[in-house]
Amino acid sequence: MNSIKKIKFLKKKIIINPKGNILKYIKKNDKNYLKFGEVYFTWIKKRNIKGLKYHKKMYMNLTVPVGSVKFIFYDKNFKKKVEYRLSEKKFGTLFVPPKIWYAFTNLSKNKHSLVVNFSNIIHDKNETINKDFKRLKNSLHKSK
Repeated sequence: MNSIKKIKFLKKKIIINPKGNILKYIKKNDKNYLKFGEVYFTWIKKRNIKGLKYHKKMYMNLTVPVGSVKFIFYDKNFKKKVEYRLSEKKFGTLFVPPKIWYAFTNLSKNKHSLVVNFSNIIHDKNETINKDFKRLKNSLHKSK
């Protein structure tokens, strides 16, 4: 079982440009690049929560180029958790190994937020476990 201590926040470079900033995300010589499986984008509406999810094999590289999102990761017994907030202003990548429970919520007050996942494998519904997050909902909305 992977530990939530293995999750890493990697600050990424923002190149300021008067025509629009450039957000560096991942390149193949980064330590968190394992191999290319797929990249997917998921919008999350304001005041919504996505998760609770568990990947058996997938390594994730998560980022938030639009909006603001709080991620909460749990150990296997849901006794320990770690939180990360990513946003346009706090831009970086969360490198998340498999076998960790997680959920996330949109913190943007007036807009949707966009989460991007660069994973090492193609999504497979048999590789993912989903649980009802109602009992964990309070910890997601707490301390916004």
